[in-house]
Parts: sequence; structure tokens; C-alpha cells
Amino acid sequence: MGRSVGDSAGLAGAAAVALAAAVTLTVAGPKPSADVSRGSEEAFATGLHRRELPAGSGPQRWTTGVAMFGFRNLPRDVPLALTVDVREVRAPVTIVADGVIAARLEPGARAASFALPASDRRTRQVELRADTFRAGDGRELGARLGRVSLDWTARPLLPAPGLLLDLLLSAAAAYLAARFAGATMWPCGAIAAIVVLVEAGLLWPSGLAWSPYASRLCALIAFGCAVACAFARVVARRHAGAATAALVALLAGWLVQVVAATSPVMVTSDAVFHANKLAAVAAGDLFPVSVTQHARPFRFPYGVSFYALLAPLARAGIDTLWLVRGGAAAAGLAATAAVFLLALTAAGPGVAALAAVLLQAVPGTFDVAYSYGNLSNAFGQDVTVVFFCWWASRAPGRWPAGAALLAIAALAHFSSLVFVVTLVCALAIADARHRDLDRTRRWAAALALAVTAIYYAHFAGLIATQVPRLLEGGGQGRGASTSTWDALRLQVTGAVGTPWTPLRAPGLWGLPALVLAWIGRPRPGRDGRYDRDLAAYWLAGLALAIPAVLSPLEVRYLYGLTAAVALCAAAGVTRLEAAGAGARMAGRALVLLQIALGGYAIAEALFTRYRP
Repeated sequence: MGRSVGDSAGLAGAAAVALAAAVTLTVAGPKPSADVSRGSEEAFATGLHRRELPAGSGPQRWTTGVAMFGFRNLPRDVPLALTVDVREVRAPVTIVADGVIAARLEPGARAASFALPASDRRTRQVELRADTFRAGDGRELGARLGRVSLDWTARPLLPAPGLLLDLLLSAAAAYLAARFAGATMWPCGAIAAIVVLVEAGLLWPSGLAWSPYASRLCALIAFGCAVACAFARVVARRHAGAATAALVALLAGWLVQVVAATSPVMVTSDAVFHANKLAAVAAGDLFPVSVTQHARPFRFPYGVSFYALLAPLARAGIDTLWLVRGGAAAAGLAATAAVFLLALTAAGPGVAALAAVLLQAVPGTFDVAYSYGNLSNAFGQDVTVVFFCWWASRAPGRWPAGAALLAIAALAHFSSLVFVVTLVCALAIADARHRDLDRTRRWAAALALAVTAIYYAHFAGLIATQVPRLLEGGGQGRGASTSTWDALRLQVTGAVGTPWTPLRAPGLWGLPALVLAWIGRPRPGRDGRYDRDLAAYWLAGLALAIPAVLSPLEVRYLYGLTAAVALCAAAGVTRLEAAGAGARMAGRALVLLQIALGGYAIAEALFTRYRP
């Protein structure tokens, strides 16, 4: 009886948070606007070509012959004002609202606004019908979209049933997942409240609460809660008492690596590039190459495993853009699970859950992989993390699993190749010194490196022409650094940002996480494989700072070390917890600062980056 009463109270509390979120979105949230300049059009629309990001300007989007815009959860019996704004029209565009022709934009016209009569329907449909023209790349283009938005004067006081139901279902899914994982009422309620607040935050900009995306987001969150619950139950079979920590870890990873990373409102710089690479690999190009963004570009082997794994799905007709984004998200989630399981064995459930949460709060985790759209490199680095966790633990799956992970990481991207080869060499040396390099790990490394060498032998001529250019001096991105000290400064600020503008430039790690990681740095001993391998992880990554300073070679080693930062930072919190009340408060404050910094970085990447 007491348990059922407690659950009823907990569910009621979660429902109250959902209700408050729904009311806030309805009463104070932005009105719905499918606005290309804000990146919100994809949440409302179908029938658009892929988003473009021309150099020196904000995002742009062309329609096909018919573009559909759906608006949901609208107030009933209230007149609405529809605004359609286009940036370029070469043929007449007909605007259709709820099946009725409302206006016609002639070439040269840019916008039209008109009233829609009050209706008892909560769903409205707007169509843009345009005569198309053929672009140079073969696409049939209609109009270059600006925005399609709805407005009304009288704010409803109560949320639409559909919006409230979405939030209630998410809250219930999170609460029940935590409950089935063994958590008590208060942690269950806290988890449900956090999930609802994250969902409401994702629906706030540009009135996404009024879009069809609101229901898709609810379904994605509910599915993630089920996956996290299943993961927790599996973990509990071997580690009694770790189920709640496992659920928190994977749910945090799901919210960041899957939900936020696949948000339609995020403008990414390179996602279309990777979608095109996937299409080429699916068509048979198994040896892709690319160029860097240096002032004098380098040509280099690009790697194939990321695309090869997705190619069967691409050939089955699934959209390649969503495949590359989803594939990178799945790899990020796998890395989160691997970090949790490694830390669970080495340090216990509390440290493991904290390491997984801090991994999401390290700004580089989201920025490099998803916002900047470096998807194949992120995939390779995530598989590298999984490989490290395999090596530093009990090597589950024996040598076939290790060889597969190492080969996939090495063949995903040239940057992950350099990083993972350096890592496996450091791990082998560290373990061999302590006579702990067993047959499983030797076979895994030897086989994977042999496969990698065979693949990259195809590029021997290309590599030979580019290697002499490593003597050109330190350089980053589109140009060369003015000095060695300047290149070194870029490495430091790339890691911790600029202290005087911590929000605008937090770096890939963040200063709070770095402080905690230093406190929790590994202390390797003869019998401690985990600390010894974690120290080798750090040494391998930091060794790559030398070519980054002295040569144009920069392999995103700072991003590759984000898992090491999270593992050491979690250990640092544990050491501060045991050091007295003052140290305990300082540790908790640093964790909160890092989570706030990571949350701000994710929000900036989702809602403001690459906008004019």
C-alpha cells in the first residue's frame, strides 16, 4: 500500500511539472514560425531541399514544387494571422491554407500576410505550390524560403490537449523507467522533472511546441527511457545496486547524443558533406579522399568504415542525411555506455554515473560531433573510446571484438587513425612494461593494424606526396600560425577556452572539468590496469600536441581525450568528497559549473550557431 501511494504521489508530482511546462509554453512561449534564418523550418515542413550554409551568410533553403507546413496544438476559435516570406521567387507561388487558395506571390514579390478565419480545429496546413526550375546540380527548385509563421492576439490560458499529453507521456515514461530500474520515489520524480524540462527547452525556440516535431520528440524520449531502463536491468544482473546509476548514465547520453544531436532545429556545417560521402560509398567508392581547409589544402585519405556500415541502409532508400546524423549519435551513445561500464568496474556506480554525465557536459562532446558536423571523425573517436574501454576492462568478446573495434576506428577517418594507432601503441607499451600484455590484446592489435595497413596501402602514393609538407610549420584550419608559441596558445585555448569569456569560448573541455580531471588524474601502479591504461590514454593524446604545434597535422586529439577528461573528473569529485566538507562543496560546485557550461554550449550550438 505504501509503495503504491508513494508512486501515485511521485507520478502526480511529475504530472504537475509537465502541466506547468505545458502552460508556460502556451502562455509565454514564442508563436510558431518555420523560419529558415533560425533553423526552425524543418520541424514544421516537408517538401524542402536540404539546408544549405553558404560561406559568409546564414542558412538557406529551397522548396520543391510543393512544400507543406503543419501547425498543431493551436488555440481554437481564434482568428489567426498567416505570414509567408520568401527570399527568391522565379515563378508564381500559390499559397494554400487548409486546402483553400489564399494568395499568390508573383516573381519579385517577397511576402504576403492575411487572416485565417477562426476554427475549432487545432491543426492547420499551409502549402506553397511553385513552378520549379532546374538548378545546375540537377535539383528542381521552387522558391527560396524565408519563413511561414502564424500569430494570434488572444493568448489561451490552458494548453492544447495534444501538447499536454506529449509532456505527460514523457514524464510518465521517465518516472516508470526509473522505477523499474529500482529507484525510489524522489529520484524517480527528479529524473522525470529533468526530462520534462529538457523537452520543454527543446520545444521553446520558434514555437516548436506548435509543430509536428513535438510528438516526434515525445516518442523519441519515451523510447530512450525504455532503452535506458533495459540497459539498467541488464547491468543489475552483474552489478547489484547499479541499476539506477546505469539508467541515469544512459538517459543522460540519450538526451544529449540522440535527442539534442538529431534536433531538426540545429544547423550543422558539414552534415550534407557526409551525406554525399555516404551516397558515394554506397555507390561503390570505397576509397574516398578529401582536402583540408588550410591555406594550401592537404589531400588525404578520408576513411570508409563509418559510411560502409551505413551503406546497406542507404541502398535500402533511407535518407543519407539522417543516416549519418543517426549513425554518429548511436556511436556517441555507445561510447557513453562504455565509459559507464568501465568506470563501474573500476570505481563503482556513483563515479560511473558521474563520468557519463560529465561526458555530456564536456563542450567538445557535442560541438565537434554534431554542431560542427564532423560526423565521421566523431564516429571514429567514439569507437576509439569503446576500444579503450574494451582494452582497459576484461576484454569482453575476446580478440575478435577488440580487433573489430580497432579496425573500425582506424578506418573511420584519418584523424581517428592517427589517434587510435598512437593510443594502441601507448597501451601496449604500458602493459608490456608490467608484463600484462596478454595474447587477447596482442592478437586484437596485430590483426586490426594489419587490416588497416592493407587498406591505407591503396593511398601510399598520395600519402608520400603530402608527408614532406609536414615541415611547413604549425598551422590550424585555414591558415598557418605566425609562430610556435601562437600554435601552442591555440592548443591551450582549444582545451579550456578563454577565461575572460568562458561562455563565448568554453573550449573543448572547460576549465571546471580540467581542474577536476587534474585532481582525479590516474596514479598508475604495478597492479592497476585501469589507472595504468588511463595514464597511457592521456600520454597518447597529449603526445599528439607536439605535431599539432610543430606541423600542420592536427587530428582533433583534444576531442579524442574528452572521455579521459570525464573519467578523471569523476574520480576527482570522489577524492574531493573524501577530503572534508570544504573540498566536498568545492567539488560539487565545479560539477554544477561544468554542467551549466556544457548546457550553455549545447543550447548555443542548437539555437544560435551559424545564424545571422
